[in-house]
Amino acid sequence: MDRKRPMSFATRRPMIALVALLAGGIGIWALAPLVSAQAHFAVFAPRAQAGLEAAAALTRLFGALVLALVPERGPGGRMAWVVGGLVVLSLGGLGFGYLEVALVGHVADLNSSAYESLFVLTAAGALFAVGLIPKTPPRFGWKMALIFFSVLGVVGFSLQAEAHFLPPLVRFADAESAVALGKPLPGLTGLYWGFSVVPLFLAVAATLGAAYRYGRGAPGNWLLVAMVLFAGSQLHNTLWPSTYSSVITTADLLRFGFTVTIAVGGVLELRRVASERARLLATEKERTRRMSELAVLRADFTAMVAHELSSPLASIRAYTEILRVGDLDPAAKEQALDSVEAETGALDGLVDDVQAAAAVERDDFEVRLGPVSVGKLLDGAANFGRVLPGDHPVEVKASVEGAVWADADRIGQVLRNLVSNAAKYSPGGSTIELRASSEGGRIRLEVADRGFGIHPDDMSRIFEKFGRGRDQRGSRVPGVGLGLYLSRRIVHAHGTELTVESEPGRGSVFAFELEPVREDEA
Repeated sequence: MDRKRPMSFATRRPMIALVALLAGGIGIWALAPLVSAQAHFAVFAPRAQAGLEAAAALTRLFGALVLALVPERGPGGRMAWVVGGLVVLSLGGLGFGYLEVALVGHVADLNSSAYESLFVLTAAGALFAVGLIPKTPPRFGWKMALIFFSVLGVVGFSLQAEAHFLPPLVRFADAESAVALGKPLPGLTGLYWGFSVVPLFLAVAATLGAAYRYGRGAPGNWLLVAMVLFAGSQLHNTLWPSTYSSVITTADLLRFGFTVTIAVGGVLELRRVASERARLLATEKERTRRMSELAVLRADFTAMVAHELSSPLASIRAYTEILRVGDLDPAAKEQALDSVEAETGALDGLVDDVQAAAAVERDDFEVRLGPVSVGKLLDGAANFGRVLPGDHPVEVKASVEGAVWADADRIGQVLRNLVSNAAKYSPGGSTIELRASSEGGRIRLEVADRGFGIHPDDMSRIFEKFGRGRDQRGSRVPGVGLGLYLSRRIVHAHGTELTVESEPGRGSVFAFELEPVREDEA
């Protein structure tokens, strides 16, 4: 989680304001009893306190279980230490705050309860601090956890049995007496102050660690809010001990808020994981679909290339056999050589298309923009179209002059592809038009034919790799279906879109737009 890019201050500002407001309110609430004893909340309620402790302990165990099951967002294993701290708080609350009453039948004296409470809070705070402060915390594996909790169990059992022999931390006889006085500070010994500083320091350190990790992209805001509440409960606990007694204090309420926040955070993490899993599943399904399509395309491509190669190779082989005879008159020999040259050119065109397709799919494919004359682009495409089979007249209709920003070779290739397609899908002798016009501050180039138009079933796939249209009889036109695919990729690289308008039996218009070169840029 520490390897993520730090969050910007603008992104963190709302959360920083919320945390600062929460921390300030908790601090003022803790100091208020120093001014007025009536400002501190403390209620003698044995059953309510036991129920609150049990509910909090079970909720913390739920949060610990959820967080233990949720995969870490990053390296370091921080959440294992947080989970360990939650387990310590939960077991301490159940063992000292609930089961001791339920099983033994009495509440421990206030001094013993204070030792038990400080011991549990110190152990939990230490785990939180180790998990949240270091850049890379040590691994909290099963062996370490077993040793740690075994030691805690032994110490906790000893405290439960022998705490009344230890030096006193409070001067009250019982919790009810402390509530009656209403202001506990005079009843706290120096030893208590010395011991209580340790869990408070650990809680504050863990909170600062959580704040730093949050800024570095650590798990959601909930963890920072939870640690602020935990540190606040420690502050309140220092001024009015929240022991495992029959009294509910502000520290108990803040600690319960911490517990609820942890539970909510666990649910949010579960939702995050579920969302990520769903997104990964959708991505994997899409990848599987694309792989299946790719497999089909590869098979089609192999079949198409084999088909496109067979015809010119057969012609070359036949004319080679004719030339081998040696008794041909000059005219027949010249015709055979012209045919071999034409079929060789067809093979060269096929190889060029395959190489061009591979080039536009490379990560480093780029276009080199420069000022290119519109007239030069149209004239070059027109000259190419006039020598294509079918004797198609090519007309140039340009209502604009000047230059556009383009890669001359790439855009020339696009226009030649479009003109070649127009010739393929038009009856012999039909006119092909090359147009240039101004539209919305850009230069629009169009190639229009008066051919068969595009079959409605082909409109969705003519720009796909290996996609080919059909002629007026519904038959596939020769070719491997790379011309429009290449053209769209090249046009995309120029920051624009290749579009088509077609009406069956009336022809098609392919068009794209380019940025004009202004006078101050020429």
